[in-house]
Amino acid sequence: MDLLLPIALIVVGLALILIEVYLVPGFNIFGVLGALTIVFAVGYAFSEGGLAFGALALVGSVAAVAGVSWFLYATGAWDRFVLSTSLRRDPGTVEREREDRKKFLGQSGVAVTPLRPTGVVEIDGERVEVSTEGEFIAAGSRVRVVAMDRRRYFVRLADNMPENMLSRG
Repeated sequence: MDLLLPIALIVVGLALILIEVYLVPGFNIFGVLGALTIVFAVGYAFSEGGLAFGALALVGSVAAVAGVSWFLYATGAWDRFVLSTSLRRDPGTVEREREDRKKFLGQSGVAVTPLRPTGVVEIDGERVEVSTEGEFIAAGSRVRVVAMDRRRYFVRLADNMPENMLSRG
């Protein structure tokens, strides 16, 4: 069995992966072809050389891929694959947004669109997307914000509210 063919294919596969990283990032064809070439080389080694040679090719290719990965990490090329900016928000900003959202709680407004069960309500000149608790409310109806969660407000018809709730806000 010719030992050079699987070894050459593994080297070519690794070269294609390096071309993907350094020369044409984001194109993905070279990286995919490189990975497929390595898989083909290992399969070819198993089919032509038997279990021992196939296992040797598998261990060698895993070691080579690990070495290339370490090289990419050491040279900083790996940073292209990892998001380095933080998506966390300032706790003060989160609290301010929460307080801003609470300003509509208990307020009355007018349904701009039909609420089936979601739609738009105008409260103090601002349009707010809201949901009902399942019922349909016609456009132009007077509604009151009765609850909120992280993403939306919940409203009820103001006509169906007890008097003590209507006097708030």
